[in-house]
Amino acid sequence: MNRFALIIVTLAVLVAPWPAKADAAAGEENQLIAVLRSDRPPHDKDAACARLKRIGTTRSVPALAALLADPALSHSARYALESMPAPEAGQALLSALGQSSGSNAVGIIHSLALRGETAAAPAMAGLLNAADPDVAVAAAEALGRLGGATALEAALSRPTGRVHDAEIDGLLACANILLTEGKDAPARKMFNNIYDRETRDAARLAAFRGLILASGPDGLALMTNAIAGDDGPSQGAALQLAAQAPGASATKALADLLPKVRAPVRIALLQCLGRRGDPSAAEAVARMTADADPHVRLAALAALGDVGDDTVALLLARLAAASSGAERGAARQSLLDLRHGPVTQALLEPFARTTPGVQFELIRALGGRGDQAAAPKLVEWAQGKYDSTRAAAFQALALLAGAPQLPGLVQMVVQAKSQEARSEAADALNSVCQRLQSQRAPAYEQPLVTAVRIGPLEARLALLPVCGGLTNSPARDALRAALDDPDLRVRQAATRALCDTRDPELLPDLLKVARAPDDQKLRVLAVRGCVRLATQEESVTLPGTQKLEALKIILDTPLEAPEKRLVLSGLATIADVRALALAAPMLADSAVEAEAARAVIAIAGAVCAAHPAEAGDALRKVLATSSDPAALKSARAVLQQIEISQQRRER
Repeated sequence: MNRFALIIVTLAVLVAPWPAKADAAAGEENQLIAVLRSDRPPHDKDAACARLKRIGTTRSVPALAALLADPALSHSARYALESMPAPEAGQALLSALGQSSGSNAVGIIHSLALRGETAAAPAMAGLLNAADPDVAVAAAEALGRLGGATALEAALSRPTGRVHDAEIDGLLACANILLTEGKDAPARKMFNNIYDRETRDAARLAAFRGLILASGPDGLALMTNAIAGDDGPSQGAALQLAAQAPGASATKALADLLPKVRAPVRIALLQCLGRRGDPSAAEAVARMTADADPHVRLAALAALGDVGDDTVALLLARLAAASSGAERGAARQSLLDLRHGPVTQALLEPFARTTPGVQFELIRALGGRGDQAAAPKLVEWAQGKYDSTRAAAFQALALLAGAPQLPGLVQMVVQAKSQEARSEAADALNSVCQRLQSQRAPAYEQPLVTAVRIGPLEARLALLPVCGGLTNSPARDALRAALDDPDLRVRQAATRALCDTRDPELLPDLLKVARAPDDQKLRVLAVRGCVRLATQEESVTLPGTQKLEALKIILDTPLEAPEKRLVLSGLATIADVRALALAAPMLADSAVEAEAARAVIAIAGAVCAAHPAEAGDALRKVLATSSDPAALKSARAVLQQIEISQQRRER
């Protein structure tokens, strides 16, 4: 077959199914129409309507229209006709409207509105005076969607009531349609009529809102006059729009209102200005922080975080230092939120000429804002003479300092004049080292390990715990050297740091301390450290063999009951039959029998599939020794599971 013939055959294969599919769809539609015209039960006709909603064409319209007067199937027929694009579907619904009443009429009205059948508007207008209020309300709502404003405007002279309210709501919908279409003049007239003649607050609020939006440049004056006035609905509508009104002129107009309105409105205005986020309002908002009303002050402080810039940074720090409670909290939060202008510089520059209380707030804000450019100054201030300022500076450095500040922090530990200052510096240093370690910073630890080796005694004692928190070779070597230091205090400090380590390379050193007979208190700490490092430290991953070997070494040394419990808690987390062999003998120890039973049950449950015999033997020991009902119940459950598995295998 030549290439041209092959193309023709391929096209024939691709095209051939479409007529067949069209014929099949037409055939299905005809079958469904036949169902609608038959005496089949309503439930079958309902299913046919649901299918025709998706595949029906104009051929289905007459059969569906015939069901619109049937109370049992009217909803199903409308459901299908609503989505058909054919104009015949809309005409069928409109024709049925004149022959319907009650809920059927309400449903057809809704369907016509959903389709946007503007030709139905005259019929809807005639139903506004229907005896059935449900029908009249539905007609009013539909006219609102269809733009039937002329018919609805008569509602402005009708008495109040449910139908009247629906007509006004429909009229508002018509006005909003005009507004979205850019027809501001007729929309403005309609909104104005509703606002002037309607009595419901909700409708007047909606109308005034639309009036502002439809008034173009004049809307700003309408809005500000309403905010300054006493009419509740117009004031509420204006405040709703205040945050969205465009332009700097709107910000200025709203800010100028602040001293002219009552406290509740002032609070609402401040919230609007905060949402606008326009820095040009900062000065006016800042003046409100001295208002006599505490709620106004609080709103102003909160708004400054959004509209304020570098010029209000010192003011906020002073207010935070001078106030308490909610106002202090708001001032502090706004200091953190300021985002306009060079805020960091504005916090740094006035430091020397402020009081210690304000200095504390400035430092606190610098730390919370996270700008590392402040770190060099914080190092300088951490050496100040005021305790509160020094403490705040160290807390900020813990958040901000990096490798360039680390030597200075080490020196502050070395040169500290008091134990309190030394501890604060060491805590900040520890936080910085942990952060640098997580960032894999190069050679950041050298100043630390140098001071640990050759620094003054008190400094070495403070710095050893920092080394214990690191997991690199220089810190590890410094800690090991300190464990053999001639000075007892250094050895003890190094041992305590070792007990808190997260470095798996130090596990052998920790085991050595755990087996030493010298200091019972340090031995318990070391045992706890071994168990934690081997089984509980999330950042440490050790092979199961190494974990078991460490715990076995500890068990081979004389242990008190608390230490045995620690080891059992670690064994319980290891899913290895060898862990079972270590835990099971401890069932005979009355001091830890309960903990041993729990550990055995946990391990047996984890290994019973691979080692049913060993797990079963250990569980039977639990049943023979334990008196704890919960342990006995758990042991029987795991043992039963093993026995069931064995029976299945034997089959």
